[in-house]
Amino acid sequence: MATIPNCKPPSNGHPRSAADLQAARRAAVKRFEAIAFAHLPPGWRVYYRKRLSGYCDWKNRIVAPRPHSGKSLYIFLHECGHAHLHDASRCKPRHVEELEAEQWAHQKMREASVPVPRAMTQGAKHYAARMIGKALLRGAKHIDPEARRFAGRFITPSKHRTGA
Repeated sequence: MATIPNCKPPSNGHPRSAADLQAARRAAVKRFEAIAFAHLPPGWRVYYRKRLSGYCDWKNRIVAPRPHSGKSLYIFLHECGHAHLHDASRCKPRHVEELEAEQWAHQKMREASVPVPRAMTQGAKHYAARMIGKALLRGAKHIDPEARRFAGRFITPSKHRTGA
């Protein structure tokens, strides 16, 4: 029985075999795919990309990585969040739409008992801060307080023009 070096043995004291690890990985992929497709809005199509980024367009398409890891599942769910929460009229500021999609993805992962990767939470805060920064550069008069709280220390006022 082949074992993986530096791999912690399960609680029964027996080392895990490579076959056990591969089976666990396949099971995780199936679970992540089931979670992802349970949240795909009816009538929407999915196109896969290799990069860990995605987008949702208003032709009922979601372009996202295959949901085979926690990070790729998070990105997939973020795009599903846009599809569920927002429509083509875009009556909300972009930074608010992004915050809502981030919160939606976090909530769906927690409901499925999938830990949200810390890097994804930090990336979400950076992304929200970047959207707020763009809004400020365009001269936005109001920034959503919840979005500002979420982005927190990642907002860099020195990059934005002020009213002075």
